[in-house]
Amino acid sequence: MATLNSCKRELRSIIRELNSIEQGIRSSFSGIGQDRCADCLDVVIGKYQYVLNRLEQVDTNRLADFINGEE
Repeated sequence: MATLNSCKRELRSIIRELNSIEQGIRSSFSGIGQDRCADCLDVVIGKYQYVLNRLEQVDTNRLADFINGEE
């Protein structure tokens, strides 16, 4: 389960970094394309967030039982 927790931590870190980049694009750039670029990045962030939410729903006790052949 340590690997699952490590994946979730890394995914949270990636999401934070992408959010920071998206906010930077919106605030630091002006002109044609910055909103579109930031919006595309927001879509990617949403997909990463969806995966993180799914991982958060994993019942590690049931997973451990399955891996150990107890289910």
